[in-house]
Amino acid sequence: MKKVSKLVKFLKDPHAEKISQHKGRYEELDDLSNVAIEIGDAAAYKSLQSEMKEVFFDYLTAIVVDSIYKLVPHVLVIWLISLKWPSITVPMINWKVNILGAYLLMYILIHIVQLLAKPISSKLLPKLKLPGSIRLMKTSKI
Repeated sequence: MKKVSKLVKFLKDPHAEKISQHKGRYEELDDLSNVAIEIGDAAAYKSLQSEMKEVFFDYLTAIVVDSIYKLVPHVLVIWLISLKWPSITVPMINWKVNILGAYLLMYILIHIVQLLAKPISSKLLPKLKLPGSIRLMKTSKI
């Protein structure tokens, strides 16, 4: 069961470990750089700054690759939908809308609804009580 959860976690966010490693290393180098400033060691500071640049660019590369991995499923879905319906018609207005625009609009609307639903549900759920004074609590983040 642990192997399955590790596989799902990896498939959900394959570069999370690399990103966290680069971020941790960058923060460590930043702390060391601050120490070098405090003690007045210019050579160590210069060396740490050059290593920080390398780590920062590795961090940015990992973030870009991770973003591409997250973008690919959306591109595939849009492509598959556009094979069947290249455009859709809005019924009441009678506008023809490209499937890419409709997909992006729906994606943005879904995320706006999720952002608005979090504060509302956090205010409502703790107040709801089930019989036997068992509280309904949110156990996982989606």
